[in-house]
Amino acid sequence: MSTPIADLRDAFVRPGPADAVELRAFTHGLMPKRVPTMMQRFAEDWSQRGVDAWNQVPNHWQPGATNGAEDEVGWWTLPMVLGDAFIAPLLGAPHGTCIMQPHVHWTMQCLLSAPEVIERGNEVVLVDSAFPSVKHSVHRWEALNGLAPAVVDRPAHGHVDVERVIDRIGADTTMVVLSHVGFTTGQRIPDNKLRAVADAAHTHNALFVIDGYHSACTFPIQVDTLGADVYMGGLLKEGCGSSGNGFVYLREGLDLRPRLTGWFGNAEPFAFHDTPTPHPEVRRRFLGGTTAVASLYHAVEGVRLLLDAGLDAVHAHTQRLSQIVIDRAANAPFTMQSPRDPDQRSTLLVLQVPEAHRLCEYLKTQDIYTDSRKNRFLRMAPFVWNTEADMHRALDVLTEAITTKAYRDFEPETVGPVT
Repeated sequence: MSTPIADLRDAFVRPGPADAVELRAFTHGLMPKRVPTMMQRFAEDWSQRGVDAWNQVPNHWQPGATNGAEDEVGWWTLPMVLGDAFIAPLLGAPHGTCIMQPHVHWTMQCLLSAPEVIERGNEVVLVDSAFPSVKHSVHRWEALNGLAPAVVDRPAHGHVDVERVIDRIGADTTMVVLSHVGFTTGQRIPDNKLRAVADAAHTHNALFVIDGYHSACTFPIQVDTLGADVYMGGLLKEGCGSSGNGFVYLREGLDLRPRLTGWFGNAEPFAFHDTPTPHPEVRRRFLGGTTAVASLYHAVEGVRLLLDAGLDAVHAHTQRLSQIVIDRAANAPFTMQSPRDPDQRSTLLVLQVPEAHRLCEYLKTQDIYTDSRKNRFLRMAPFVWNTEADMHRALDVLTEAITTKAYRDFEPETVGPVT
């Protein structure tokens, strides 16, 4: 029996008083209440088994699994075990195609280092709003292997124009990288549009890579329908897995041999040969040095809850909450930056307001937690722990603060760059 969405509100630790409204899932998800238990299990496995934990620990993630998973796993195999049991269902991906990664930056570096990518062409098509882990990586590799960024500018409204992207793909294109959901706008690119980009890329023998960091765990995904060769992301945000828990899907039959790999990605790591041999499993080639195990213990506790509730239900819930913001925006003292169309709407809502950073800090004093970008945009991401009452309370406080300009004289305490 699946978990009702209403019950998920109590499955996470929410900071602040009872009426606090947490709207920062798009920045960092809340901690599932099972996380301390899983971290205690890591401590017990380490203390009781020592080095042998690399070979075998109890399957805390799927105890008593009957779907072919082993009851005993080891730290050595954990990136693959979690990839098969939790990431593959998130993405509608086949067994053996997903693996945990430290972060998207590592995955992107591996892709750019693969000779099979360089041989396809010398241009990487991406939009100007690509996340720095993607955009900066391409720029930094240009001097090493000649891969140049082919940046597609967005129209004045700031949303990605898929037709512009398709028009930029050509004979020199080796890879096209698009965000499933834009981190500056909350725009979700519809499945049929992504498929059109995939078809255009494949026509020119280019790879289609989707950055799904801001989409995974928020709505159902079928990577084969999208035509993705690579789908990368992480569980820091709505996945509620905190940092160090990225992932990548690699299409079956895709043969990539990244030069930037580690001994965990070698075919015979404990043979200690003088020269490396790529692992026969392509996903294993995306491993680096010794895996950071501790973060993997708590990685999927949020994913477990969301999969149990059903991603269709998660998406429907967040759409209802975001519609409240859209309905009230017509008479509100702020401008919606995010798409209103349900097919292009994600969990992230971006509002254009003056002095967004000061407003964000002021709202914290009212126990309304949002974040800001560029001092012009206030971001909020209603998620499974939020209710309709939360949204109305947040909007009431926000509207009053802007209307009365109460926040303009507020002097925030500067404690760091993260909002």
